[in-house]
Amino acid sequence: MNDLTRLCNEQLEISGERHVGRRCLEKDIEFIQQQFGLIERERSGKSTIIRYANQTDSIFNQGISTSERKLLQAVSQTFGKMDGVEDFEVLNQLKSSANDQEQPIIIFEKNEDLNGRDLLPKLFRLIERKTTIELKYHRIKDTQKRNKKQIFPHVLKQCKGRWFLFGTTIDTKEVMCYSMDQIEDIKPLPIKYKPYDGRWDEYFESVIGVTKKADDTPQDIVFWASQDECAYLAGKPVHSSMTPLKKNDAELRKRYRLPDDGKLFRINCIVNFELKREMASKFGERIVLEPPSLRKEIINDVKTMLNRYRMITSKRSKFV
Repeated sequence: MNDLTRLCNEQLEISGERHVGRRCLEKDIEFIQQQFGLIERERSGKSTIIRYANQTDSIFNQGISTSERKLLQAVSQTFGKMDGVEDFEVLNQLKSSANDQEQPIIIFEKNEDLNGRDLLPKLFRLIERKTTIELKYHRIKDTQKRNKKQIFPHVLKQCKGRWFLFGTTIDTKEVMCYSMDQIEDIKPLPIKYKPYDGRWDEYFESVIGVTKKADDTPQDIVFWASQDECAYLAGKPVHSSMTPLKKNDAELRKRYRLPDDGKLFRINCIVNFELKREMASKFGERIVLEPPSLRKEIINDVKTMLNRYRMITSKRSKFV
């Protein structure tokens, strides 16, 4: 055991890991013997020889059990139900041996008609292999015009049932977001790849959705929520930074003539389209108070919506 401990520590030292003691190694061998029954001990003078009972055996050759296989199939089925992910070949291989007659335990929202779903595995592999690419794409507001952009692809993000690619442009060095349903072609380029020099969890920390410009900075947003909406927000906050606003509560209620019920909240994030849509999605159940610029934008959007409803419900409208 002393020789085995010494040899193990030599390998650990090469790998930059801490040394282990003899007792730790003995426990590991006991665990292998209990789990696999492959170890035998033979006395040789004052020493003990420890070896596999079958010289061709190895702990690394162990097959997975039936329960482990079912677990892997369940994981692959669950992950593979996410929109677009089912096109990964490795997941299809795992799912091929599963029983398709079994009822699903988790059901994900899917959009079978979404363009670009088949690009997900290809983009995943290109990012994994750190490959610079050229995108051919179009914008939603101009489907006829074709654009090309050379980028270093970095990360894929799903939002509201759509997949988005984030990458740094070679020419402007900006982080850009491309919706996968607007990408028409992807071409690998023989240009040295440059990884993103930040952390993506920090990049998205102040963002609701995916829209973020280079010069965007987080802002404090104060809003009122009705009593019913507060119960909903308790389980699903608007943003991770959301906190109840107790200071100046009475002053703000008086200034904005708010109801006596409900609560005031503050979030700190970037003002973008997704934030405005989120805040306006509950109609009068959420009211943005500050900043005034955001409040005015939402008021104008609500006025536009109201005028369009009035137009289709007027006496002259054929929809009445």
